[in-house]
Amino acid sequence: MAEVVLDGTKGEKPESGGKVERRHIFALIILSGIFGINTVDRNMFGLLLPQIQQDIPMSDTVLGILMGPAFVIVYSVAGVPLAWLADRTGRRNIIVIGLTFWSGVIAATGFATNMIHMLVARIALGVGEASNLAPSSALIGDMFRERRRVMAMAVFTAGGPLAIMIFYPILGWVASTYGWRPAYPMMAVIGIIMALLTLIVVRDHKSRKNEGEAAQDESAADAVQEEAPTFGETARTVLGTKKFLLFIIGGTMVGLNYSALLAWLPTFFLRVHDMDAQATGVLLGTYKGLFGVVAAITGGLVVTWLMRFDNRWLAWSPALLCAAMVPSQMMLLLSDSPILWQIGLAVETMALACINPCLFALLVTLLNPKIRATGTALYLLIFNLVGQSLGPPLIGALNDGPLAYIGGEAIRFSLLAAVVAIGLGAVLLFLLSFMIDREQAKEEETSA
Repeated sequence: MAEVVLDGTKGEKPESGGKVERRHIFALIILSGIFGINTVDRNMFGLLLPQIQQDIPMSDTVLGILMGPAFVIVYSVAGVPLAWLADRTGRRNIIVIGLTFWSGVIAATGFATNMIHMLVARIALGVGEASNLAPSSALIGDMFRERRRVMAMAVFTAGGPLAIMIFYPILGWVASTYGWRPAYPMMAVIGIIMALLTLIVVRDHKSRKNEGEAAQDESAADAVQEEAPTFGETARTVLGTKKFLLFIIGGTMVGLNYSALLAWLPTFFLRVHDMDAQATGVLLGTYKGLFGVVAAITGGLVVTWLMRFDNRWLAWSPALLCAAMVPSQMMLLLSDSPILWQIGLAVETMALACINPCLFALLVTLLNPKIRATGTALYLLIFNLVGQSLGPPLIGALNDGPLAYIGGEAIRFSLLAAVVAIGLGAVLLFLLSFMIDREQAKEEETSA
């Protein structure tokens, strides 16, 4: 049975120290672009929500369900069999098929005329987008070794804020000028183009032996060529490890915070600061986009540098960054001063952008190469079902329920629930780092 390991070299061949191949860099850029499209396609509903709500009347609670459970539950459940299939049949092809499918769904979403149409579209989008994150993370884990993974994951996750920076202002302008519907077919066309680029540029490692290249490019992906463990063996390995359970719960708290704020911030800016879709698109494109890209790359470089001195920085970094998000998000939500709440938005954006590459680099390091896609999907299943699924409807229910008497200001205080979640995430990730500290100390004493 495959084992979960913290040492990235266990179950893999020692790092050769050679240069990263050019084709791996090109493939990483393409995968980052797909991740960016994935991020925009699922979250543009939140950006366009005020106009959608005017066109298709729905309560905040219903909108929260559409942004959360309607998408996330299907996304989470579908991700596991798709990742299991990717581990066995080829990761690139699963990514391409999924991207093509969800681009078609995005195009159809622009023609929705009632809540049922929108519900079906969100469910279908969840199925399609489930094909991306786990196979892409596993493919990157195969292409890049040990400390290079943090930087590779930083580039990969930077695709999300970069796409927001590019497309949110465009989507905001399209919505303000032509309405929300044309924005969806526009994103669908971009998705199809990226699917074609993926077929041309990205090469699945599972096919390398057939191409006679295995001797030239030995990596952790060679282990994937062997017979992979069963799904039951993978689940028992992943879920039966205390360190991994701490990682899962801590990451889930990060997901709850992320999903709640990303879904409801456009509405927050409309109700609290009287900003329309175009102004909100420019604001979030600048902060969540530009600041997010810079922070993701810079954070990857800094953590990679720190890991030269101690590999445990991979676990320490996300805990410290979660702690930094608590005061910055409180400043964002509670301050009426434009300078102060924009500082809060900038700091929490940069901290979150740095957390993501650290978490995913730690995740693929925790997992044996033969179960990377499936193990990642199991993590995402819990991460999404609890974190991403509960965040948006929780805020919507607070808006419509106990805080409804406040009116438009209710969203300011309901979003504080997300701040509590990120604080809990910091505590759990600190506990994980302490556990890793103790284990490494014992290993050093044993080897001494």
